[in-house]
Amino acid sequence: MADKSQVGREYELAPWEVERCKIKELAWAIGDPNPIYTDKEAAAKEGYQDIPAPPTYATVPGNWQSNTGQFMDDLGINYMMIVHGGEEYEYHKEIYPGDVISGKTTVASVVEKESKSGSKMDIVIIETVYNNQNNEKVLTARTTIIERK
Repeated sequence: MADKSQVGREYELAPWEVERCKIKELAWAIGDPNPIYTDKEAAAKEGYQDIPAPPTYATVPGNWQSNTGQFMDDLGINYMMIVHGGEEYEYHKEIYPGDVISGKTTVASVVEKESKSGSKMDIVIIETVYNNQNNEKVLTARTTIIERK
């Protein structure tokens, strides 16, 4: 059962530099043929200063710089009882190669719900706010974790 006293707790992510090749690799991996993610000239024709990061780029730091294990342990969540409830990304500014991104993850909420069949679960919302090297907010990511009881 998720520990509601952990709501508001924050975790820092180590800064990382956005690399052009990683943007291209992600575009290829997700099968997005849009040349703005692989060709600087095509991106410039569309008004970008460089190739922008694709909309799902937030999964990159989430997977490689993740502090998921720490906050899951702090919340007291049973890994065997969770399902992924969803992801939500809110972009505030474009992310480009050379940007140095840092993040802060917050346990935003823990809410107990009951299904129609009467089984109980906790809905946990984890929010990460990412800033660039100029301390400008570039992205807010929200992850929903469902812990069955």
